Amino acid sequence: MPLDDGSSGSLYATRTKVYPKSVSGLYRRLKWTLLVLFLGIYYAVPWIRWDRGPGAPDQAILLDLPGRRAYFFWIEIWPQEVYYLSGLLILGAIGLFFETSLLGRVWCGYACPQTVWTDLFMWVERLVEGDRTERMRLDKQPLSAGKMARKATKHAAWLAISMATGGAWVFYFVDAPTEIRSIFTAKSSVEVYFFIGLFTATTYVLAGWAREQVCTYMCPWPRFQAAMLDVHSLVVTYRAWRGDPRGKHKQGESWEGRGDCVDCHACVAVCPTGIDIRDGQQLECIGCGLCIDACNDIMAKVGRPQGLIAFDTLSNLEAKASGTSARYRIVRPRTVIYAALLVLVAAIMTAGLALRSDVELTVLRDRSPLFVTL
Repeated sequence: MPLDDGSSGSLYATRTKVYPKSVSGLYRRLKWTLLVLFLGIYYAVPWIRWDRGPGAPDQAILLDLPGRRAYFFWIEIWPQEVYYLSGLLILGAIGLFFETSLLGRVWCGYACPQTVWTDLFMWVERLVEGDRTERMRLDKQPLSAGKMARKATKHAAWLAISMATGGAWVFYFVDAPTEIRSIFTAKSSVEVYFFIGLFTATTYVLAGWAREQVCTYMCPWPRFQAAMLDVHSLVVTYRAWRGDPRGKHKQGESWEGRGDCVDCHACVAVCPTGIDIRDGQQLECIGCGLCIDACNDIMAKVGRPQGLIAFDTLSNLEAKASGTSARYRIVRPRTVIYAALLVLVAAIMTAGLALRSDVELTVLRDRSPLFVTL
């Protein structure tokens, strides 16, 4: 297809597959800890019981659509009280804005469901197919029985995780112990099987196949999160003032007149989205900090101080480049506004719950009836 500049070529660029390398360090351990915590909560919550008396469901958190009720431990929400759901969504949005203004894209790097399940899927992939180099070599090999066996094992594990994910989500809408027996005895409803299949498919595709493409092309958050950031927000940064000029370094050579970066591309190899953080702030960066772990490991090997790549503010980065330093400012106009909004909305919701009546009767006049029996 002709382009405006007179050259020819396709307007569609095929995906360059990313092969993230395994890494160890502070931020990798933090990600594993939060992954276990969040997935544990997700899978365990439907099984928590809460006694509400006879005739009422005893599932602690339940969205009972047939009964038109939502149960959250001791709180029971009716359809006309949907504004509580709106309040929770508003709290979540403002909370996301607040933490982004303070810590950058920490939600994307550590708590987003897409990140959490993709991390789990990549762990399975490494377990079955090996680390980065071995996976790249396997994909280039011609099809063989061994390759098919490894690929089939990986995808079977992915599907099992996806099915557990879909089933767990359905359990938030039905009684979990009852429904799990119905599922495995083929007595469950068509709707239950449909939604389990739907969530299984979406988890499998998004976490197994799409991966970084969800964060780069499908998720709207990277496109407007820049409005939540400023020069005082903590983000993953490459300290060019210390690393440049970069280049290979041999043992015993002097570090005089050159930077600490040995241009090893370890930071690129471990990045789950395949970017080079040394190019500056980029839409694809999810702020996970794995490049920090990789760079710190290299700095330890070459005998240079750690922190060439680190969480820092752009204001501090600019100040250090000029030989000074800047203080990290937590209290600033946007953080004060977000914190005040959080407190205000939380107070309104708390007051609403505390003052709500136990019994309510509403009588509505039937307007313009077709007929009236006297």
